[in-house]
Amino acid sequence: MSSASDPRLAPLRDSLIGQVLSGAEKTKYYLRECLGEGGQGWVFRATWNDPDGVYVIVKVMRPDVVSTEALLRFKSEAEVLRTLSTVPQPNPYVVRFYDHAIAQIPSPFGGEPLGMPFTVLEYVNGPTLERVLSDQGGRGLSVDRVRRLTRHVVQALDLVHAKKIVHRDLKPSNILLATEGGVEIAKVTDFGLVKLVDMNLQRTTSLAGASLGYAPPEQYERRNERVSERTDLFSLAAVFFEMLTGQPAFPFNPGENPLLIVTRIMNSPRPELMQHRDALAPELGMRTALIESLDREVKKALAADPKERHATVTEFWTAIEPALRLAASEDSQSAPGSKVSPFEATARADREAVMSSRVVAKINAAPASVAVPSAVMSQAQPSQANSAQPSGQGSGRPSGQPSGQPSGQASAKSGGGSGPPQSVLQSTVAMSPHQSQVQPTHAYSQRVSEATAANPMSWKFRVVTPSIKAGTVRSAIFAPGGDVALGVGPMGIARWERGMWYSIPLPGGFDPRIIQGALWLRDREILLYGDRAFVARLLPSGGLDYWNVPDRDVAFFGGRAEDSGIVTLVGERPYRASAPRKVPGTTVGVLAQWQGQRLVTLAEAASCTRLSSVARTGAGQLVACGTFGTLVRLEMGVAETVGTICAGHLTCIERTSDGGAVTVGAGGHALILTPRLEPQLEAVQTTRDLLCLHVSDDAGIWAGSAATRLLRRCSGSWIRMPFELGFAPNVVAVWATGRAVRAICDDGAVIEGVIP
Repeated sequence: MSSASDPRLAPLRDSLIGQVLSGAEKTKYYLRECLGEGGQGWVFRATWNDPDGVYVIVKVMRPDVVSTEALLRFKSEAEVLRTLSTVPQPNPYVVRFYDHAIAQIPSPFGGEPLGMPFTVLEYVNGPTLERVLSDQGGRGLSVDRVRRLTRHVVQALDLVHAKKIVHRDLKPSNILLATEGGVEIAKVTDFGLVKLVDMNLQRTTSLAGASLGYAPPEQYERRNERVSERTDLFSLAAVFFEMLTGQPAFPFNPGENPLLIVTRIMNSPRPELMQHRDALAPELGMRTALIESLDREVKKALAADPKERHATVTEFWTAIEPALRLAASEDSQSAPGSKVSPFEATARADREAVMSSRVVAKINAAPASVAVPSAVMSQAQPSQANSAQPSGQGSGRPSGQPSGQPSGQASAKSGGGSGPPQSVLQSTVAMSPHQSQVQPTHAYSQRVSEATAANPMSWKFRVVTPSIKAGTVRSAIFAPGGDVALGVGPMGIARWERGMWYSIPLPGGFDPRIIQGALWLRDREILLYGDRAFVARLLPSGGLDYWNVPDRDVAFFGGRAEDSGIVTLVGERPYRASAPRKVPGTTVGVLAQWQGQRLVTLAEAASCTRLSSVARTGAGQLVACGTFGTLVRLEMGVAETVGTICAGHLTCIERTSDGGAVTVGAGGHALILTPRLEPQLEAVQTTRDLLCLHVSDDAGIWAGSAATRLLRRCSGSWIRMPFELGFAPNVVAVWATGRAVRAICDDGAVIEGVIP
């Protein structure tokens, strides 16, 4: 195997999945999915000493790069990490080392086993800093976040340098971000001491083991005689600059000659924060004196001559920290109106009232008229009425549609079932007269006859929450009981209760534009999902616990969470197969499934360009719907196309009381599926796109559509509710009982219909 392009490498890599490697002291490592590969080898997620053990990372060296020098470098990295991990008090900001050995792997091509060196490291469940910066869209992180992450990296490098070690490859992709105890921390990894050199200067972004744009000039010199801890300081300053501005300190074009890039780093003027003032976080961008102070220190740290830089990373940190602290303090003291989310047009959020788990009381002790805030949904368990149903479901469509898909706003489904949760938050937010007009759903618990419910004139509609702004809510889900809902949009996430929206805090610097939807988990925590393989559990502190998705090009638009702990998300990713297919478009439907937080399935459905929603039938089948009228069934980890059941794109699917399903979509398509998934098209009194669904406990079925249409299924047809509200946003979520229905619109308005 002479090169990375050797066609035998991919089968070898794939054959490693499921292998058990033996490490020191006979410790076993069970290889799971491949998370990525680099110039030396492959990185796998594995479990330690047991198929269901703790996750670790296993870096396996490819056989085509094995040489005496490469083995020495690979072992050297392991020894460096072993040294840093075996000190009496290991630094939490350096990825931990666990093991290093050589495994004898059966060759998939026959013959003698292959000796493959491997290193076992701590598994960090979170994104790289590179990914986080990419998600920023060219804008810098918040000052407080930059200050915290920089402090962590400085403390990591301080330990490294105390051991007379130089990292030599510090860059955003080698800084992992984890959430521990609700706090985001940085962990430095991938020590560049063992990097192999690719001397094809026209094709690589690495020269002499250094990463272009982050390594200083002395690192490209023969024998690296001037390399010292000031080398890492240069890289740290380049990363610091990029965190603040969202732009690399020393940009270059793909394919550009690396020697020209190095020459430019040596001779060009030093980068300045002031030149990127518009990209800085607002709390810093308005402070000229602080920007100038930071620019002086950054220029010094990025000096071409290492002698002109700060002596240590700690000295650099001491020089920049006061300005960062002042800017962060300015952020915390800024006027409330300057940072108000669109959701807060109706109310200000109290962070402790929203997220604290220490103010939960028994529902029996609460007044019957108090609605249930969404904060307690992270504590409450489903009612007995819901015990046989999944605990939360949701789906959504962003504004960008796949090829051939009709325009339309995001869709979302309600969490199924009804009944009050087991506990209630004694909120500190006073109830306004407007709030008190929203009745708790148990006030509508009395059932009415089907003849009455089927008569549109029996229903009286009103607006319980006024419009905020078009596009505020991309998707939404109601909690069981219908008194609480969760909305997500390009400016953040919020809970709805008692007629008002309350913003929920997210980590500083996080870009909410990537969120496409949310689910209630079985313990009533919130799972967010969206573009760029984003899947994360929202922690009570406001932090994010990221779930791993190995393919970063996946986008999720819908899903469901079940009481068993299974979470299924559906969406799309780029279509990479060379074979032609019947449907147009550059994307392919994708279905991912987790057991707990462990990804167990990532499957494609080539018969469509996107899967939008998923449901489990009474027979236990997991069925998803998507573009071009496609139904897909998940069987043994494989996405099997059931068939194309209509001409339109399907947006939502829900289980029905008879064990079958109902699905709706573009152009007013609505179909009932038998338990054997046989479709029956039904008459619908609208040609608008149907965007959301709800099947109530009394078997009533409702749908919401574009242009504020609400429809109820009655005797095999869908009847439109006759109301005019004076505005026409799209309905993105609906929830109902026998004599009450609530709907959330994409402009933040919430409407309610009741049978008096």
